Amino acid sequence: MICENTIDGGLLRRMLHSGFTSLSHNKNYLNDLNIFPVSDSDTGTNMKKTFKNGIAAINGEFSFHDVFSSFVNGILLGSRGNSGFILSQYFLGIYDYIKNKDEPVTIGIFSCALQHAYEIAYRAVIHPAEGTMLTVMRDGIEKTLPRLNDKTSVKDFFDVLTEEMFLCVQETVKQMDVLRENNVVDSGALGFYLIFDGMKKSLNDDLVHFNCEQSELLPKRIPILVKSISFFRYCTEFVLRMYEEKNKDFFVRLLSKRGDSIVVAADKSVLKVHIHTNEPREIMDEFSKYGDIAVRKVDDLFQTEEFERLKLRKHTDFAIVAFTKGEGNAAILEQLGADIAFNVPSEHYPSEEELKKLIGEFLKENLIIFANDKETHERLRRIKWFSNLQNVYVAESESLSKTFFMLSSLVFTDEFKNIVKSLENLKKQHIFQTYIKTTVIENSTQYSGFLKNKLITTDNFEQLLDTVADEEILRSYSTVIIFSGKYCKQKDIKSIHVHFEKNSNIEFSFIEGKQHESDFIIGAY
Repeated sequence: MICENTIDGGLLRRMLHSGFTSLSHNKNYLNDLNIFPVSDSDTGTNMKKTFKNGIAAINGEFSFHDVFSSFVNGILLGSRGNSGFILSQYFLGIYDYIKNKDEPVTIGIFSCALQHAYEIAYRAVIHPAEGTMLTVMRDGIEKTLPRLNDKTSVKDFFDVLTEEMFLCVQETVKQMDVLRENNVVDSGALGFYLIFDGMKKSLNDDLVHFNCEQSELLPKRIPILVKSISFFRYCTEFVLRMYEEKNKDFFVRLLSKRGDSIVVAADKSVLKVHIHTNEPREIMDEFSKYGDIAVRKVDDLFQTEEFERLKLRKHTDFAIVAFTKGEGNAAILEQLGADIAFNVPSEHYPSEEELKKLIGEFLKENLIIFANDKETHERLRRIKWFSNLQNVYVAESESLSKTFFMLSSLVFTDEFKNIVKSLENLKKQHIFQTYIKTTVIENSTQYSGFLKNKLITTDNFEQLLDTVADEEILRSYSTVIIFSGKYCKQKDIKSIHVHFEKNSNIEFSFIEGKQHESDFIIGAY
């Protein structure tokens, strides 16, 4: 017998099995919901496979420590995808805290272990984001602790914990733009809750698990989810058995700026890496200098069902690919006619090899490419030149504004040769572009902008706007477009509208570009 406020090996085994059943029951729903960090529809599958490997590793163990040790070993070696990797680190954190404690494990010890588990999982993620399973891992237990006392039973603990976790899951829809726009909760966060809800059900011998499809408590998704194309093509995972132990930060530095969705965990001489990148082979070759790669997995995201739209065409005999910065800017370029607009991550400058991998799906047909800066334009020109790609035209689009106005001008042209002719004519057109950036220095705000390559700095936004977008400067242009950044201020957006709407001679448009590098990009044509 066990006390009602402790967990022994037998109860733990039943709880883990029930958690797996709950997760499995909703796998397809989690896949359909999956839009962050990449809309590859595999969160449910990855979490299920990860947890299944943990369950399969449990054999004849009876003690809490033995059961959990086997489970954690299985889940660590068998983790799949970004969500599975984070989940494995969380359960490793629980075991790491409990392994030297007495048995059976009390609710007091278990609750402290959940706090420690969050810290372990959080440290493994290189760029953690709010509104994910990490948020639920942290806030779920933090909001539970004040509701506990010395008499709290295992059942009461899981009742409170799952109640708080679900409230945290519901909040994720408000914590990330892509979730808010699609009116969905984060799929990884929901999957994490389902595991603990299943564990709770085992305490009540409840065989009816949470059904996401039928739930009235989850937000109703928009009919067609708005899912973006990933800039990084390959989901890459590998396990490295190091020749000599090195600090995890050493390997993190090797991975920085080479991909996203980066999760790195080190346990003694074993390093595990998950990254979305365009350089899977190059990264693994580099890491192999520090140890033997025991397990490796590379999935081409462009070959999944979610990326089927890479094969769709908006034009009869050619495709258009654009590179830009800012998810809003990518969306507007696709609306203007680009088949695919790749959102280049902040501070990332793609190499020629990366660009080849991204445009490779289009090279067998007539192709028009718009670059987002001079460096990318030059690399694309080199690819065309050295590969003798007669069917590829690299547009003279070294700026976002130029790409926007060029695409806008092609709306009524639908033959490759005519498009190329129009773009050649547009090369002669002068397009104005300037940037406005915000800098916070000792609680004061400074704005910087460029006018004729001259940097202007002031603490007055309206004054800077009057200077860089003066009526005299823009007199020769008929159209002005403003692309707003990810972190621009609402009061500055209002000032922008006031400034341009008072000039009736200029057609003015405002787009939520969501670029990171600048608060506003002002273009004129």
